[in-house]
Amino acid sequence: MKSVSFSIARVNRLRELACEAARVPDEERAVAWARGEWFVSTYDASALLDVFDTLWLKPGFALHAYRLYQQGDGNGAIWAVPDTAPKVHPRDCRRVEGTVVSIPRPPRAIPLMRAVDGDGSPWSYLSASILRREAAEFGASWHGCIWSSQTIIGKAPKEGDSQGADGHDRWEQTDGAPVGKWTWRARVPQKWEPTFVDRGKTKDVVLCIHDYIGQERIDRIRDIYPAGSYECTSKTANVCVGEGAVIY
Repeated sequence: MKSVSFSIARVNRLRELACEAARVPDEERAVAWARGEWFVSTYDASALLDVFDTLWLKPGFALHAYRLYQQGDGNGAIWAVPDTAPKVHPRDCRRVEGTVVSIPRPPRAIPLMRAVDGDGSPWSYLSASILRREAAEFGASWHGCIWSSQTIIGKAPKEGDSQGADGHDRWEQTDGAPVGKWTWRARVPQKWEPTFVDRGKTKDVVLCIHDYIGQERIDRIRDIYPAGSYECTSKTANVCVGEGAVIY
């Protein structure tokens, strides 16, 4: 079994570049405010994929993006479609069942990560784990955000008083180790850094995530990639919880 760990600085830098690349065009923001319904985004989603130099889109595919903005809440979706497919208005799309915001899915669309290929390196799988989350967060705002409040950590959390004077500042981290009063729910991980593990039949990426929305917590996420694929399944285990919480 081969294991490779990555510095939290390198991983966070990749995440910052991806977040910047996924920003929606300025001129589209005013349009989103006025619409209040799903619409075809002008965003070129290839800009996001271009950040990841070990990943690329499989031949024969293009990326189409959709957005929704309602009363401060934003959502989005990026689909892989045949490269000859026209952009389809949301009213002519099927809707993804089980989603609160009824995400439109254009004809012949497949999930983004199913159309992604890479060079097979450990970094490419780590990159895939970042890409899938940044793509899922495209167009998100307020209650539509999930990934935005989550921080990848690279060290064990520290015990101490994390109470700050103002809001989210109490959870800011400078060294990858959040400070708080923790109640442990599982065995302490041996490794905290973002890690790739080659298990033969699967390639795994393990991330330790700190989140303050709802109950403050640290989770250990394992992304499991079948051999030859960059589409994964994820398993999440809670490691510990803190005393704080943010409800919005």
